[in-house]
Amino acid sequence: MKFILGMGSRTLAKELMDFYGFDSKMVSVSAIVQRRSKILPSAFQHLFREFSKAFEQTNFFHGYRLYAVDGSDVHIPTIPGDKGTYYCANDDSKGYNLMHLNVLYDLLNRRYMDAVLQDSREENENKALISMLENVKHDSIIVADRNYDSYNNIAHLENKGMKYVIRIKSNVGIVKKFNLPSDKESDFVADILLTRKQTKETKADPDKYRFLSQNSNFDFLPQNSKNTFPLTFRIIRIKISDDKYETLVTNLWNNEFSAEDIKKIYKLRRGIETAFRELKYHVGLIAFHSKKKDCMIQEIFASLIMYNFSMLITENILIDDDKHNKYRSKVNYAVAIHICINFFRSDHVSPSHLEKLIARNKCPVRPDRNADRNTHYHSAIGFNYRLS
Repeated sequence: MKFILGMGSRTLAKELMDFYGFDSKMVSVSAIVQRRSKILPSAFQHLFREFSKAFEQTNFFHGYRLYAVDGSDVHIPTIPGDKGTYYCANDDSKGYNLMHLNVLYDLLNRRYMDAVLQDSREENENKALISMLENVKHDSIIVADRNYDSYNNIAHLENKGMKYVIRIKSNVGIVKKFNLPSDKESDFVADILLTRKQTKETKADPDKYRFLSQNSNFDFLPQNSKNTFPLTFRIIRIKISDDKYETLVTNLWNNEFSAEDIKKIYKLRRGIETAFRELKYHVGLIAFHSKKKDCMIQEIFASLIMYNFSMLITENILIDDDKHNKYRSKVNYAVAIHICINFFRSDHVSPSHLEKLIARNKCPVRPDRNADRNTHYHSAIGFNYRLS
């Protein structure tokens, strides 16, 4: 298990040589493949969750834990026979496989707190969110993007006593009947009743009632139910650039959280996007060492563990700012992750030397920088194209 946790982006044979210090008596690749097949993926899932719970959070926002929830596709090696993950446009094209990783991420302590892995064809981010809420403490704020803007999610969060900030689509869905202005900020409290019945009473007061069709997923009102479900939330429309606005729904009330506080929370959500990038390309999540699905699941949770291991070390490193520099400095996380994983694998690096190495590799913090997001997919790194 230690070998799997410390694997990098190279071939299995080269990883073994490093692990055994180029000992001629090291075990063979075949032996490793056979032995790791006997380890259940749930062993790594259990290790990930227990390791995450073993360390207390130290950074809070107004006394609350700040968790972001999101999902990301993981491109795994091709397995044509796996119907839950395999995609192919036609018989002549090359197919590919995807799994979907849903995570709960501590934004202020830079740590993955929980994860739900799904086959891409069975992807359900809302179901994954509800599942992960079981282990979340009540003094937490859940921050989510537009994929999670549903009455069902809000009701589950309210039912569990959770705080939340969710970005929602403007003038459709939840806010469709509120007629928000498109060119200015707003902040108000909405008080509505959800119902599955259409009567003269509900039709006469569309500002108060929200009709849910029989096909709408809402766990607290069964189909054909004649009851109503009350929801009260705060809707905030904030300006994020000269001509761009975003709409947020929350149960953080203005007697404790100002609109500016909500804006800061929404801005911090960007941290989970950065964490996915670091997990895939710095920890090496996209460089798998097996075509067996169970072994791939082992490596996905191993990557989550090693990311948390690296952040637990890095977040406690003190950085000295140079007075002559225009910007303050922060740890270069890409380099820090590389150093921490090699520290985990090696018996020759002292903790004090590790801290000095991480502290030396820093980069400037440039606040309020903006760049267009170029979305493109990266395939899993082929076994024949690994680092030498």
